Amino acid sequence: MQPEPTEAVIQASINAKPDDDQRPWVLVVDDSRVIRRTIMSVLKQMYNVLEAENGAAGWSILRQNSKVELIISDIEMPELDGYGLICKIRAVEDPGLRELPIVVITSAEDEITRDRAYACGANDFILKPFNANQLLSCVQKQVSEYRASTGAPPMAPATPAPETKSAANETPVTIADTGPGTVEMALHHIDSGFAILRGLKTASFAPHALSLVLRFLPLLKYCNAKFKLGMDHEIAVFQQRVAAARDAETSSATRSQ
Repeated sequence: MQPEPTEAVIQASINAKPDDDQRPWVLVVDDSRVIRRTIMSVLKQMYNVLEAENGAAGWSILRQNSKVELIISDIEMPELDGYGLICKIRAVEDPGLRELPIVVITSAEDEITRDRAYACGANDFILKPFNANQLLSCVQKQVSEYRASTGAPPMAPATPAPETKSAANETPVTIADTGPGTVEMALHHIDSGFAILRGLKTASFAPHALSLVLRFLPLLKYCNAKFKLGMDHEIAVFQQRVAAARDAETSSATRSQ
């Protein structure tokens, strides 16, 4: 009996394009629907984009779709994380799948995450939040190098994302996902983030709070730039507090060793 197709595989079938479409195929693997759709909105003009909600679903798509020329993957995902997906791809016997370029996109800033991703076989690494031109440039570079190595026709140059304001290139296009729920729940998460940021007067707080702050700041920066909230000074103060807290946490960890 054949296994039931995952939601991502069904979505891949829905998104399938005619055979005469010469745009490269890109698979986006991330458990955040917001981030998947954000990446898709940036790439859709030049690429056919498939999506998967975790590494296991992404692996199923790769085994069924030989047209994929690039994989964009998050690291922390349920069922099969990004490390596991990369290792499965690099260990497969089929060279057409094994040699596919893989770009890791994650909010983890530590060198351990980056080094482990490269050790597993990642080709490039992008931190969230990122801007549209940064993503387009990275994807085009990896696809172009892959096509050159396989003898496939080169792709057309990428068209830079249009600038609507002077700071357009500095505005992040990816924000933190609040998960399923209502607008009220999203606002609750935002209020909770503000409460932690405003109460961050010392370096004495739980490690999970620092993690939440680091995930919340990109959202705050995005909203400030997008909706002109006038919070530049307050955000700068928050960043100083976070930097002090991270330094204190590092020092504390060093002393305890």
